[in-house]
Amino acid sequence: MKKKFDKYWLQLEDLNKILLIAVVLDPRYKLLHLEFFFPKLQADQGCVEVMIDEVKTTLSLLFDFYADEDPAAATASRNVTMSRIESMHQQVDEDSHAANLHQFKLLRQEKDVVVIKNELDKYILEASEDPSNPKFEILAWWKENA
Repeated sequence: MKKKFDKYWLQLEDLNKILLIAVVLDPRYKLLHLEFFFPKLQADQGCVEVMIDEVKTTLSLLFDFYADEDPAAATASRNVTMSRIESMHQQVDEDSHAANLHQFKLLRQEKDVVVIKNELDKYILEASEDPSNPKFEILAWWKENA
């Protein structure tokens, strides 16, 4: 089992970009999730930046393809201030999922003012949903926000 896992997940370069785009399209995580976890999986920072750029490029190409079908989807252009998330003030095990989640939330707080070029940028830069909410329904979220 571990052999199969390592085959598909051990090297960042070998990860399927569509799976990574699925993570970005999850409103709880978005692109910042990859920016947070890739350095934990790969020591080479150059490789991490290349992978993140590849995901961004692939996502932008997909967006552009579908924006050509509906030009109104690409017309948003304004500055947005992301809402800040309150820090969690609890002690957690350094290697636990809760600790990683806490660090991820702190990283999200560092993002402030951004320029939005299109609806994709708007989505990626909006505040993420709470990833620790066990009752979160991704399909209901997309139905309401699409």
